[in-house]
Amino acid sequence: MKTRITFVSAILLSVLFQGAQASQARCQSLYLLSDMDHAVEPGVIVPASGETPAHCQVRGVIAGTIRFEVSMPLEGWKGRMMFLAHGGNSGTIGDTKALLKDGFAGATTNSGHDYGPQSGEFVKDHRARIDFGFRAVHLSTVMAKRVIAEFYGNDADYSYIQGCSGGGRSALVEALRFPDDYDGVIAGAPATGWVDSIVPWGIAVSRKQKEHPLTLESLSLMAKNSREKCDSLDGLEDGLISYPPACTLDVLKLDDLQCRQGQEQGCLTEGQIGTASFIYGGLKNDAGEIAFNGIYPGDEDQGDWTMWVTGIPGQDAVIEGLPSSAYETLGVLAQNLSLDDPSFNLEEFDPVKDQAELARRAAPIELPPADFRRFHESGAKLIIYQGWQDVPLRAQDTIDFLSEAADLSGGQDVIDEFSRTYIVPNMLHCAAGTGGWAADYITAMVEWVENGDAPEAIIGTNPGVSNWFQAFSLLQGESVDWYGAVMRATEANDPATKSTRLLCPYPQVARYEGSGDIKNADNYTCGQR
Repeated sequence: MKTRITFVSAILLSVLFQGAQASQARCQSLYLLSDMDHAVEPGVIVPASGETPAHCQVRGVIAGTIRFEVSMPLEGWKGRMMFLAHGGNSGTIGDTKALLKDGFAGATTNSGHDYGPQSGEFVKDHRARIDFGFRAVHLSTVMAKRVIAEFYGNDADYSYIQGCSGGGRSALVEALRFPDDYDGVIAGAPATGWVDSIVPWGIAVSRKQKEHPLTLESLSLMAKNSREKCDSLDGLEDGLISYPPACTLDVLKLDDLQCRQGQEQGCLTEGQIGTASFIYGGLKNDAGEIAFNGIYPGDEDQGDWTMWVTGIPGQDAVIEGLPSSAYETLGVLAQNLSLDDPSFNLEEFDPVKDQAELARRAAPIELPPADFRRFHESGAKLIIYQGWQDVPLRAQDTIDFLSEAADLSGGQDVIDEFSRTYIVPNMLHCAAGTGGWAADYITAMVEWVENGDAPEAIIGTNPGVSNWFQAFSLLQGESVDWYGAVMRATEANDPATKSTRLLCPYPQVARYEGSGDIKNADNYTCGQR
Protein backbone atom coordinates (compact mmCIF):
# COMPACT_ATOMS: atom_id res chain seq x y z
CA MET A 1 0.00 0.00 0.00
CA LYS A 2 2.86 2.33 0.83
CA THR A 3 4.39 1.68 -2.60
CA ARG A 4 1.03 2.37 -4.29
CA ILE A 5 0.62 5.70 -2.45
CA THR A 6 4.13 6.71 -3.43
CA PHE A 7 3.46 5.74 -7.05
CA VAL A 8 0.18 7.68 -7.20
CA SER A 9 1.83 10.67 -5.55
CA ALA A 10 4.57 10.57 -8.13
CA ILE A 11 1.99 10.59 -10.92
CA LEU A 12 0.18 13.53 -9.37
CA LEU A 13 3.42 15.44 -8.94
CA SER A 14 4.30 14.72 -12.55
CA VAL A 15 0.90 15.96 -13.75
CA LEU A 16 1.17 19.07 -11.62
CA PHE A 17 4.68 19.70 -12.86
CA GLN A 18 3.61 19.27 -16.46
CA GLY A 19 0.63 21.56 -15.82
CA ALA A 20 2.89 24.20 -14.30
CA GLN A 21 5.24 23.91 -17.26
CA ALA A 22 2.35 24.27 -19.69
CA SER A 23 1.03 27.34 -17.85
CA GLN A 24 4.46 28.91 -17.84
CA ALA A 25 4.90 28.22 -21.54
CA ARG A 26 1.49 29.68 -22.40
CA CYS A 27 2.17 32.71 -20.23
CA GLN A 28 5.61 33.40 -21.61
CA SER A 29 4.52 32.97 -25.23
CA LEU A 30 1.97 35.77 -25.00
CA TYR A 31 4.64 38.07 -26.41
CA LEU A 32 3.69 36.54 -29.77
CA LEU A 33 0.63 38.80 -29.74
CA SER A 34 2.98 41.69 -30.55
CA ASP A 35 2.49 43.47 -33.85
CA MET A 36 3.14 46.91 -35.34
CA ASP A 37 0.79 48.58 -32.82
CA HIS A 38 1.23 46.32 -29.78
CA ALA A 39 4.45 45.53 -27.91
CA VAL A 40 3.65 42.65 -25.54
CA GLU A 41 6.22 41.48 -23.01
CA PRO A 42 6.73 37.79 -22.26
CA GLY A 43 4.34 36.89 -19.46
CA VAL A 44 5.67 35.81 -16.09
CA ILE A 45 4.25 33.39 -13.52
CA VAL A 46 3.80 35.12 -10.15
CA PRO A 47 3.71 32.65 -7.22
CA ALA A 48 0.79 32.61 -4.79
CA SER A 49 1.07 35.04 -1.87
CA GLY A 50 -1.45 35.26 0.95
CA GLU A 51 -4.94 35.31 -0.56
CA THR A 52 -3.59 36.08 -4.04
CA PRO A 53 -3.32 32.88 -6.11
CA ALA A 54 -0.53 32.07 -8.53
CA HIS A 55 -1.12 33.92 -11.75
CA CYS A 56 0.24 34.89 -15.14
CA GLN A 57 1.03 38.58 -15.39
CA VAL A 58 1.51 40.29 -18.74
CA ARG A 59 2.49 43.85 -19.52
CA GLY A 60 2.75 45.73 -22.76
CA VAL A 61 2.43 49.00 -24.64
CA ILE A 62 -0.07 50.05 -27.29
CA ALA A 63 0.79 52.72 -29.84
CA GLY A 64 3.98 53.59 -27.99
CA THR A 65 2.43 55.28 -24.92
CA ILE A 66 -0.57 53.30 -23.64
CA ARG A 67 0.73 50.85 -21.05
CA PHE A 68 -1.47 47.97 -19.94
CA GLU A 69 -1.30 45.03 -17.53
CA VAL A 70 -3.28 41.80 -17.35
CA SER A 71 -3.21 39.23 -14.52
CA MET A 72 -4.83 35.80 -14.89
CA PRO A 73 -5.20 33.14 -12.16
CA LEU A 74 -3.68 29.78 -13.08
CA GLU A 75 -6.58 27.98 -11.41
CA GLY A 76 -10.18 28.86 -10.58
CA TRP A 77 -10.87 31.30 -13.42
CA LYS A 78 -14.64 31.79 -13.71
CA GLY A 79 -14.66 33.30 -17.17
CA ARG A 80 -14.73 36.88 -15.88
CA MET A 81 -12.57 39.93 -16.55
CA MET A 82 -12.52 43.01 -14.32
CA PHE A 83 -10.89 46.14 -15.74
CA LEU A 84 -9.78 48.81 -13.29
CA ALA A 85 -10.20 52.34 -14.64
CA HIS A 86 -7.75 54.24 -12.46
CA GLY A 87 -8.81 57.44 -10.68
CA GLY A 88 -7.32 60.92 -10.62
CA ASN A 89 -5.52 61.81 -13.83
CA SER A 90 -4.35 58.18 -14.06
CA GLY A 91 -0.75 58.08 -15.34
CA THR A 92 0.00 54.90 -13.41
CA ILE A 93 -0.77 51.19 -13.54
CA GLY A 94 -3.45 50.15 -11.07
CA ASP A 95 -3.98 46.89 -9.22
CA THR A 96 -4.89 43.84 -11.31
CA LYS A 97 -4.61 41.19 -8.57
CA ALA A 98 -7.23 41.97 -5.92
CA LEU A 99 -10.04 39.93 -7.50
CA LEU A 100 -7.97 36.99 -8.74
CA LYS A 101 -9.04 34.97 -5.67
CA ASP A 102 -12.66 35.44 -6.76
CA GLY A 103 -12.07 33.98 -10.21
CA PHE A 104 -11.59 37.22 -12.15
CA ALA A 105 -8.80 38.03 -14.56
CA GLY A 106 -7.71 41.62 -13.89
CA ALA A 107 -6.66 44.33 -16.33
CA THR A 108 -5.80 48.02 -16.26
CA THR A 109 -3.96 50.80 -18.10
CA ASN A 110 -1.98 53.95 -17.41
CA SER A 111 -4.52 55.82 -19.60
CA GLY A 112 -1.86 56.80 -22.11
CA HIS A 113 0.70 58.75 -20.05
CA ASP A 114 3.08 58.34 -17.11
CA TYR A 115 2.85 61.76 -15.45
CA GLY A 116 1.03 60.35 -12.42
CA PRO A 117 -2.52 60.66 -10.99
CA GLN A 118 -1.95 64.06 -9.38
CA SER A 119 -0.19 65.71 -12.33
CA GLY A 120 -1.88 67.89 -14.92
CA GLU A 121 1.17 67.93 -17.18
CA PHE A 122 -0.29 65.36 -19.58
CA VAL A 123 -2.87 67.83 -20.95
CA LYS A 124 -0.04 69.75 -22.63
CA ASP A 125 0.23 66.78 -25.00
CA HIS A 126 -2.69 66.66 -27.46
CA ARG A 127 -2.21 62.95 -28.05
CA ALA A 128 -2.19 62.27 -24.32
CA ARG A 129 -5.45 64.21 -23.97
CA ILE A 130 -7.10 61.94 -26.52
CA ASP A 131 -5.62 58.75 -25.05
CA PHE A 132 -6.66 59.76 -21.54
CA GLY A 133 -10.04 60.91 -22.80
CA PHE A 134 -11.17 57.70 -24.48
CA ARG A 135 -8.58 55.71 -26.48
CA ALA A 136 -6.44 54.16 -23.76
CA VAL A 137 -9.11 52.29 -21.81
CA HIS A 138 -10.85 51.07 -24.96
CA LEU A 139 -7.68 49.87 -26.71
CA SER A 140 -6.40 48.28 -23.49
CA THR A 141 -9.77 46.54 -23.11
CA VAL A 142 -9.52 45.07 -26.59
CA MET A 143 -5.96 43.93 -25.95
CA ALA A 144 -6.76 42.50 -22.51
CA LYS A 145 -9.50 40.36 -24.06
CA ARG A 146 -7.04 39.06 -26.66
CA VAL A 147 -4.49 38.20 -23.99
CA ILE A 148 -7.07 36.39 -21.85
CA ALA A 149 -8.44 34.42 -24.81
CA GLU A 150 -4.95 33.39 -25.88
CA PHE A 151 -3.92 32.27 -22.39
CA TYR A 152 -7.06 30.31 -21.52
CA GLY A 153 -8.01 29.21 -25.02
CA ASN A 154 -11.44 30.80 -24.51
CA ASP A 155 -12.89 34.30 -24.58
CA ALA A 156 -14.03 35.75 -21.26
CA ASP A 157 -17.71 35.00 -20.75
CA TYR A 158 -18.31 38.28 -18.91
CA SER A 159 -16.39 41.55 -18.95
CA TYR A 160 -16.71 44.18 -16.23
CA ILE A 161 -15.16 47.58 -15.64
CA GLN A 162 -15.14 49.69 -12.52
CA GLY A 163 -13.51 52.85 -11.28
CA CYS A 164 -14.13 55.87 -9.11
CA SER A 165 -13.64 59.59 -9.71
CA GLY A 166 -11.59 59.83 -12.92
CA GLY A 167 -12.06 56.07 -13.16
CA GLY A 168 -15.80 56.56 -12.91
CA ARG A 169 -15.56 58.98 -15.83
CA SER A 170 -13.63 56.40 -17.86
CA ALA A 171 -16.24 53.75 -17.04
CA LEU A 172 -19.01 56.02 -18.35
CA VAL A 173 -16.93 56.80 -21.45
CA GLU A 174 -16.81 53.07 -22.17
CA ALA A 175 -20.58 52.77 -21.77
CA LEU A 176 -21.30 55.74 -24.02
CA ARG A 177 -18.56 55.49 -26.67
CA PHE A 178 -17.95 51.74 -26.78
CA PRO A 179 -21.14 50.11 -25.53
CA ASP A 180 -20.13 46.61 -26.66
CA ASP A 181 -16.91 46.51 -24.60
CA TYR A 182 -18.47 45.53 -21.27
CA ASP A 183 -21.38 43.57 -19.86
CA GLY A 184 -21.29 45.47 -16.58
CA VAL A 185 -20.09 49.01 -15.81
CA ILE A 186 -19.59 50.32 -12.24
CA ALA A 187 -18.98 54.08 -12.17
CA GLY A 188 -18.21 55.61 -8.78
CA ALA A 189 -18.41 59.39 -8.26
CA PRO A 190 -17.94 59.92 -11.99
CA ALA A 191 -16.26 63.10 -13.18
CA THR A 192 -19.09 64.07 -15.52
CA GLY A 193 -17.55 67.39 -16.54
CA TRP A 194 -13.93 68.46 -16.34
CA VAL A 195 -14.59 71.96 -17.59
CA ASP A 196 -18.35 71.93 -17.19
CA SER A 197 -17.81 71.53 -13.46
CA ILE A 198 -14.50 70.61 -11.87
CA VAL A 199 -11.84 73.04 -13.13
CA PRO A 200 -13.70 76.38 -13.22
CA TRP A 201 -15.50 75.60 -9.97
CA GLY A 202 -12.24 74.68 -8.25
CA ILE A 203 -10.62 77.93 -9.40
CA ALA A 204 -13.58 79.92 -8.08
CA VAL A 205 -13.51 78.17 -4.69
CA SER A 206 -9.75 78.59 -4.39
CA ARG A 207 -10.13 82.35 -4.95
CA LYS A 208 -12.85 82.59 -2.29
CA GLN A 209 -10.74 80.60 0.12
CA LYS A 210 -7.78 82.95 -0.38
CA GLU A 211 -9.94 86.01 0.27
CA HIS A 212 -11.54 84.76 3.49
CA PRO A 213 -10.02 81.39 4.36
CA LEU A 214 -11.89 78.72 6.24
CA THR A 215 -9.78 76.91 8.84
CA LEU A 216 -9.90 73.46 10.41
CA GLU A 217 -11.77 75.05 13.31
CA SER A 218 -14.23 76.53 10.80
CA LEU A 219 -14.90 73.09 9.36
CA SER A 220 -15.60 71.65 12.82
CA LEU A 221 -18.10 74.42 13.52
CA MET A 222 -19.75 73.95 10.13
CA ALA A 223 -20.04 70.18 10.58
CA LYS A 224 -21.61 70.62 14.03
CA ASN A 225 -24.02 73.19 12.63
CA SER A 226 -25.02 70.92 9.72
CA ARG A 227 -25.79 68.04 12.07
CA GLU A 228 -27.78 70.21 14.48
CA LYS A 229 -29.83 71.91 11.77
CA CYS A 230 -30.34 69.05 9.29
CA ASP A 231 -29.98 65.64 10.94
CA SER A 232 -33.63 65.51 12.01
CA LEU A 233 -35.07 66.69 8.69
CA ASP A 234 -35.79 63.05 7.77
CA GLY A 235 -37.54 62.43 11.09
CA LEU A 236 -34.65 60.46 12.61
CA GLU A 237 -31.71 61.79 14.60
CA ASP A 238 -29.03 59.31 13.62
CA GLY A 239 -26.07 61.60 12.85
CA LEU A 240 -26.73 61.42 9.08
CA ILE A 241 -28.23 63.89 6.63
CA SER A 242 -30.22 61.50 4.46
CA TYR A 243 -31.38 64.06 1.89
CA PRO A 244 -29.00 67.04 1.86
CA PRO A 245 -30.90 69.07 -0.78
CA ALA A 246 -33.37 69.84 2.02
CA CYS A 247 -30.50 71.27 4.08
CA THR A 248 -30.54 74.68 2.38
CA LEU A 249 -28.75 77.87 3.36
CA ASP A 250 -31.98 79.08 4.93
CA VAL A 251 -32.04 75.98 7.14
CA LEU A 252 -28.34 76.20 8.00
CA LYS A 253 -28.65 79.79 9.27
CA LEU A 254 -24.92 80.43 9.02
CA ASP A 255 -25.34 83.95 10.36
CA ASP A 256 -25.95 82.38 13.78
CA LEU A 257 -22.28 81.34 13.73
CA GLN A 258 -20.93 84.87 13.18
CA CYS A 259 -18.45 86.16 15.73
CA ARG A 260 -19.77 88.71 18.16
CA GLN A 261 -17.73 91.77 19.00
CA GLY A 262 -14.49 90.69 20.62
CA GLN A 263 -15.09 86.97 19.98
CA GLU A 264 -12.17 85.20 18.29
CA GLN A 265 -12.90 81.49 18.79
CA GLY A 266 -15.89 79.22 18.32
CA CYS A 267 -17.33 81.38 15.54
CA LEU A 268 -16.98 82.40 11.89
CA THR A 269 -16.08 85.85 10.66
CA GLU A 270 -18.39 87.60 8.23
CA GLY A 271 -15.91 86.81 5.45
CA GLN A 272 -15.77 83.12 6.40
CA ILE A 273 -19.56 82.94 6.36
CA GLY A 274 -19.41 84.39 2.86
CA THR A 275 -16.93 81.70 1.79
CA ALA A 276 -19.01 78.90 3.34
CA SER A 277 -22.22 80.24 1.80
CA PHE A 278 -20.58 80.39 -1.62
CA ILE A 279 -19.28 76.81 -1.40
CA TYR A 280 -22.62 75.45 -0.23
CA GLY A 281 -24.69 77.50 -2.65
CA GLY A 282 -22.65 77.21 -5.85
CA LEU A 283 -21.49 79.77 -8.40
CA LYS A 284 -24.17 81.79 -10.20
CA ASN A 285 -24.01 83.52 -13.55
CA ASP A 286 -25.07 87.11 -14.27
CA ALA A 287 -28.69 85.98 -14.61
CA GLY A 288 -28.66 84.55 -11.10
CA GLU A 289 -28.77 80.95 -12.32
CA ILE A 290 -26.53 78.22 -10.88
CA ALA A 291 -23.58 77.77 -13.24
CA PHE A 292 -21.67 75.37 -10.97
CA ASN A 293 -23.30 73.30 -8.26
CA GLY A 294 -22.22 73.71 -4.66
CA ILE A 295 -21.27 71.12 -2.04
CA TYR A 296 -24.03 69.65 0.09
CA PRO A 297 -23.71 70.10 3.88
CA GLY A 298 -22.49 67.35 6.17
CA ASP A 299 -19.20 65.82 7.35
CA GLU A 300 -17.28 69.02 6.66
CA ASP A 301 -14.76 67.91 9.30
CA GLN A 302 -14.07 64.42 7.86
CA GLY A 303 -11.31 65.25 5.41
CA ASP A 304 -12.85 66.03 2.01
CA TRP A 305 -13.12 69.79 2.65
CA THR A 306 -9.65 69.67 4.19
CA MET A 307 -8.21 67.94 1.15
CA TRP A 308 -9.81 70.18 -1.45
CA VAL A 309 -10.59 73.52 0.21
CA THR A 310 -8.49 74.39 3.26
CA GLY A 311 -5.52 72.06 3.15
CA ILE A 312 -3.74 70.95 6.30
CA PRO A 313 -1.44 73.66 7.67
CA GLY A 314 2.17 72.55 7.61
CA GLN A 315 1.46 69.36 5.61
CA ASP A 316 2.05 70.05 1.94
CA ALA A 317 2.48 66.40 0.98
CA VAL A 318 -0.47 64.60 2.55
CA ILE A 319 -0.78 63.04 -0.88
CA GLU A 320 2.44 63.02 -2.87
CA GLY A 321 2.55 65.73 -5.51
CA LEU A 322 -0.33 67.78 -4.15
CA PRO A 323 -0.10 71.15 -2.41
CA SER A 324 -2.02 71.81 0.79
CA SER A 325 -5.28 72.36 -1.14
CA ALA A 326 -6.15 70.17 -4.13
CA TYR A 327 -8.32 72.90 -5.67
CA GLU A 328 -5.12 74.95 -6.13
CA THR A 329 -3.94 72.47 -8.78
CA LEU A 330 -6.88 73.16 -11.05
CA GLY A 331 -5.56 76.56 -12.07
CA VAL A 332 -2.47 74.77 -13.39
CA LEU A 333 -4.73 72.45 -15.40
CA ALA A 334 -6.44 75.46 -16.96
CA GLN A 335 -3.06 76.95 -17.85
CA ASN A 336 -1.84 73.68 -19.37
CA LEU A 337 -5.01 73.34 -21.42
CA SER A 338 -4.45 76.87 -22.75
CA LEU A 339 -0.78 76.65 -23.75
CA ASP A 340 -1.65 77.38 -27.38
CA ASP A 341 -3.30 80.66 -26.34
CA PRO A 342 -0.62 83.23 -25.46
CA SER A 343 -3.30 85.65 -24.27
CA PHE A 344 -4.52 83.31 -21.51
CA ASN A 345 -4.10 84.80 -18.04
CA LEU A 346 -5.21 82.70 -15.09
CA GLU A 347 -5.69 85.75 -12.89
CA GLU A 348 -8.15 87.16 -15.43
CA PHE A 349 -9.91 83.85 -16.09
CA ASP A 350 -13.66 84.10 -15.50
CA PRO A 351 -15.02 80.66 -14.51
CA VAL A 352 -18.40 81.38 -16.09
CA LYS A 353 -17.66 83.58 -19.12
CA ASP A 354 -14.45 81.83 -20.18
CA GLN A 355 -15.73 78.30 -19.62
CA ALA A 356 -16.76 77.71 -23.24
CA GLU A 357 -13.31 78.40 -24.67
CA LEU A 358 -11.65 76.16 -22.09
CA ALA A 359 -14.21 73.45 -22.86
CA ARG A 360 -13.21 73.52 -26.53
CA ARG A 361 -9.66 72.59 -25.58
CA ALA A 362 -10.77 69.89 -23.15
CA ALA A 363 -13.27 68.33 -25.57
CA PRO A 364 -11.39 64.99 -25.91
CA ILE A 365 -11.56 64.51 -22.13
CA GLU A 366 -15.23 65.31 -21.60
CA LEU A 367 -18.04 62.79 -21.62
CA PRO A 368 -20.14 62.63 -24.77
CA PRO A 369 -23.87 63.36 -24.41
CA ALA A 370 -25.53 60.96 -21.97
CA ASP A 371 -27.34 58.95 -24.65
CA PHE A 372 -27.36 55.34 -23.44
CA ARG A 373 -29.56 53.89 -26.18
CA ARG A 374 -26.76 51.85 -27.77
CA PHE A 375 -25.61 50.68 -24.33
CA HIS A 376 -29.16 49.58 -23.54
CA GLU A 377 -29.42 47.73 -26.86
CA SER A 378 -26.18 45.87 -26.08
CA GLY A 379 -27.82 44.35 -22.99
CA ALA A 380 -25.18 45.74 -20.63
CA LYS A 381 -25.85 47.01 -17.10
CA LEU A 382 -24.74 50.13 -15.24
CA ILE A 383 -24.35 50.90 -11.55
CA ILE A 384 -23.41 54.44 -10.45
CA TYR A 385 -22.58 55.25 -6.83
CA GLN A 386 -21.95 58.68 -5.38
CA GLY A 387 -21.55 60.33 -1.99
CA TRP A 388 -24.01 63.07 -1.12
CA GLN A 389 -21.19 64.96 0.64
CA ASP A 390 -18.56 64.44 -2.09
CA VAL A 391 -16.56 67.68 -2.43
CA PRO A 392 -14.74 67.57 -5.79
CA LEU A 393 -17.45 65.67 -7.69
CA ARG A 394 -20.64 67.04 -6.27
CA ALA A 395 -23.76 64.91 -6.01
CA GLN A 396 -25.92 67.42 -7.90
CA ASP A 397 -23.64 67.07 -10.93
CA THR A 398 -24.41 63.35 -11.00
CA ILE A 399 -28.12 64.04 -10.56
CA ASP A 400 -28.03 66.50 -13.47
CA PHE A 401 -26.24 63.86 -15.56
CA LEU A 402 -28.97 61.33 -14.74
CA SER A 403 -31.61 63.82 -15.83
CA GLU A 404 -29.82 64.34 -19.14
CA ALA A 405 -29.54 60.57 -19.57
CA ALA A 406 -33.29 60.12 -19.09
CA ASP A 407 -34.04 62.87 -21.62
CA LEU A 408 -31.69 61.43 -24.26
CA SER A 409 -32.22 57.71 -23.67
CA GLY A 410 -35.99 57.36 -23.83
CA GLY A 411 -37.15 58.30 -20.36
CA GLN A 412 -36.60 57.18 -16.78
CA ASP A 413 -38.45 53.90 -17.32
CA VAL A 414 -35.87 52.96 -19.96
CA ILE A 415 -32.97 54.00 -17.71
CA ASP A 416 -34.34 51.80 -14.93
CA GLU A 417 -34.16 48.76 -17.20
CA PHE A 418 -30.36 48.80 -17.26
CA SER A 419 -29.14 51.21 -14.58
CA ARG A 420 -29.16 51.78 -10.82
CA THR A 421 -27.74 54.79 -8.96
CA TYR A 422 -26.90 54.86 -5.25
CA ILE A 423 -26.33 58.26 -3.66
CA VAL A 424 -24.98 57.56 -0.19
CA PRO A 425 -25.75 59.80 2.81
CA ASN A 426 -22.64 61.18 4.53
CA MET A 427 -20.25 59.62 2.04
CA LEU A 428 -17.28 61.64 0.82
CA HIS A 429 -15.23 61.30 -2.37
CA CYS A 430 -15.15 57.59 -3.33
CA ALA A 431 -14.69 56.54 0.31
CA ALA A 432 -15.09 57.59 3.95
CA GLY A 433 -17.65 59.70 5.79
CA THR A 434 -19.90 58.92 8.74
CA GLY A 435 -22.47 57.09 6.59
CA GLY A 436 -22.55 53.50 5.34
CA TRP A 437 -20.13 54.15 2.52
CA ALA A 438 -18.53 50.72 1.93
CA ALA A 439 -20.77 48.59 -0.29
CA ASP A 440 -20.21 45.54 -2.49
CA TYR A 441 -21.30 46.81 -5.89
CA ILE A 442 -19.28 44.13 -7.67
CA THR A 443 -21.38 41.23 -6.36
CA ALA A 444 -24.55 43.18 -7.12
CA MET A 445 -23.39 43.72 -10.70
CA VAL A 446 -22.37 40.08 -11.22
CA GLU A 447 -25.76 38.87 -9.97
CA TRP A 448 -27.51 41.27 -12.34
CA VAL A 449 -25.46 40.46 -15.43
CA GLU A 450 -25.11 36.72 -14.98
CA ASN A 451 -28.35 35.80 -13.20
CA GLY A 452 -30.71 38.60 -14.16
CA ASP A 453 -31.22 39.70 -10.54
CA ALA A 454 -31.50 43.47 -10.71
CA PRO A 455 -30.23 45.12 -7.51
CA GLU A 456 -32.54 47.15 -5.37
CA ALA A 457 -31.40 47.91 -1.82
CA ILE A 458 -27.72 47.28 -1.06
CA ILE A 459 -26.19 47.09 2.41
CA GLY A 460 -23.69 49.86 3.10
CA THR A 461 -21.25 49.54 5.97
CA ASN A 462 -19.34 52.07 7.98
CA PRO A 463 -16.41 49.96 9.17
CA GLY A 464 -15.33 52.42 11.84
CA VAL A 465 -13.54 54.67 9.35
CA SER A 466 -15.04 58.08 8.66
CA ASN A 467 -12.07 60.35 7.93
CA TRP A 468 -11.09 60.52 4.25
CA PHE A 469 -7.34 60.54 4.90
CA GLN A 470 -7.59 57.45 7.09
CA ALA A 471 -9.64 55.62 4.46
CA PHE A 472 -7.22 56.69 1.70
CA SER A 473 -4.28 55.24 3.62
CA LEU A 474 -6.12 51.92 3.98
CA LEU A 475 -6.94 51.75 0.27
CA GLN A 476 -3.37 52.09 -1.00
CA GLY A 477 -2.51 49.16 -3.26
CA GLU A 478 -6.10 47.89 -3.22
CA SER A 479 -7.52 49.94 -6.06
CA VAL A 480 -10.01 47.31 -7.22
CA ASP A 481 -11.19 45.58 -4.08
CA TRP A 482 -11.38 48.77 -1.99
CA TYR A 483 -14.42 47.52 -0.10
CA GLY A 484 -12.58 44.36 0.93
CA ALA A 485 -9.43 46.34 1.69
CA VAL A 486 -11.19 48.56 4.20
CA MET A 487 -13.12 45.71 5.77
CA ARG A 488 -9.97 43.62 6.22
CA ALA A 489 -8.04 46.57 7.60
CA THR A 490 -10.76 47.30 10.14
CA GLU A 491 -11.60 43.76 11.27
CA ALA A 492 -10.03 44.42 14.65
CA ASN A 493 -12.00 47.62 15.19
CA ASP A 494 -14.42 47.75 18.12
CA PRO A 495 -17.80 46.46 16.81
CA ALA A 496 -19.41 49.44 18.54
CA THR A 497 -17.74 51.70 15.97
CA LYS A 498 -19.28 49.84 13.03
CA SER A 499 -22.73 50.28 11.55
CA THR A 500 -24.76 49.32 8.49
CA ARG A 501 -27.24 51.32 6.47
CA LEU A 502 -29.64 50.49 3.68
CA LEU A 503 -28.61 52.11 0.39
CA CYS A 504 -31.61 52.65 -1.87
CA PRO A 505 -31.71 53.28 -5.63
CA TYR A 506 -32.05 57.00 -6.27
CA PRO A 507 -34.47 58.75 -5.83
CA GLN A 508 -35.63 56.41 -3.06
CA VAL A 509 -34.33 56.92 0.48
CA ALA A 510 -33.93 54.64 3.48
CA ARG A 511 -36.75 54.96 6.01
CA TYR A 512 -36.46 53.80 9.61
CA GLU A 513 -39.22 51.33 10.52
CA GLY A 514 -39.60 52.77 14.01
CA SER A 515 -37.95 50.14 16.17
CA GLY A 516 -34.60 48.45 16.59
CA ASP A 517 -31.01 49.64 16.40
CA ILE A 518 -30.75 52.73 14.19
CA LYS A 519 -27.23 51.58 13.21
CA ASN A 520 -28.57 48.33 11.70
CA ALA A 521 -29.70 48.26 8.05
CA ASP A 522 -32.24 45.53 8.87
CA ASN A 523 -34.42 48.16 10.52
CA TYR A 524 -34.87 50.26 7.37
CA THR A 525 -36.90 50.02 4.17
CA CYS A 526 -36.64 51.91 0.89
CA GLY A 527 -39.32 54.44 0.05
CA GLN A 528 -40.01 57.79 -1.52
CA ARG A 529 -38.86 60.98 0.17
